[in-house]
Amino acid sequence: MRLLRRPERSPRAPRRPAPRARALSPAWASWAADNLLRGVSRDEVERALRARGASAEEASQGLGELERSTVYAPARALARRGRQLELVAKLLSELQRTATRPREVPRREGTTAEEFFDTWYATGNPVILTDVVPRWPAFGRWSPGYLRERFGAVEVQAVVGREGDPDYDQNTPKHSVAMTLGAFIDRVERAGVSNDLYLVANNHNLEREPLKALYADVSLDPGLFDAARFDGCAALWLGPEGTVTPLHHDTANILFCQVYGAKRVRLVAPWEAPLLGCTRGVYSGADPEREDPLLARCVVRDVHLAAGEALFIPAGWWHHVRALSVSISVGFTNFVRDNRFNWFRPGEIR
Repeated sequence: MRLLRRPERSPRAPRRPAPRARALSPAWASWAADNLLRGVSRDEVERALRARGASAEEASQGLGELERSTVYAPARALARRGRQLELVAKLLSELQRTATRPREVPRREGTTAEEFFDTWYATGNPVILTDVVPRWPAFGRWSPGYLRERFGAVEVQAVVGREGDPDYDQNTPKHSVAMTLGAFIDRVERAGVSNDLYLVANNHNLEREPLKALYADVSLDPGLFDAARFDGCAALWLGPEGTVTPLHHDTANILFCQVYGAKRVRLVAPWEAPLLGCTRGVYSGADPEREDPLLARCVVRDVHLAAGEALFIPAGWWHHVRALSVSISVGFTNFVRDNRFNWFRPGEIR
């Protein structure tokens, strides 16, 4: 285990009048404790303290005081558990790198419900299903023009003014305004390439009574989904080319279905530890569209999701989404298997 970077000042605390070995300064005591809890040997820490000017007695006494502290034993137990879990995450990360094409997400058709749950759902791995959406009445029917003609007078919640807010996705309620679906689609068609306006999952538009008629255009396999649980388990996205959902993870498994247009999705596994250092809730501070040193240490899977394809995004997987054209997508979480993982929020651990 490598030593952490050392503080700049001497490990000695200011001189005291009592004729005894001086204690470690607070900064060096903290440094020493951190290293000991990370698994660095006491001998190595003591040698480092002496190399920076502490006497053998001062170094030994300072470390002894740390280890006798009432909080050291429980802190050491927690740190040990943390190091064990880091090894689990490292093993998963290293194993995925042994795949023939570790940065690709496989495409499958003809997958049975049993195969889907055992091969993808239970293992927490993404897959693209190519034959789900093409069977829907929605495929080939849904378009901005169709939705405007049929539901143009329906009032929806739309997010506008996103481009002026660096935290636009987290602040969806702040930027949500009411307008008719027809007026929103008119704005989408005039927008060109823009991230300024979007209908998103958190607008809950599919829970509006008039738009529930869209469920009739969707045919979900009863072996995979519970059709009685659409409300609260279905989401709609509609926007121009250029809309972006920043890197984040969800606490439920999602089947993300591209009905119209195309999107690029970038995925990172939840066991990629570098991303845990820049989380804010379920969001990551990393950006897959820029050179990011954190992501350079991760396996990033790049998916071009065409119209008619459905991407299974397992709970906890980081994903970043960019629309490559005017786009209509729907997502479903009403699987017949357990899908309650709201406890998975590593970014909220303090």
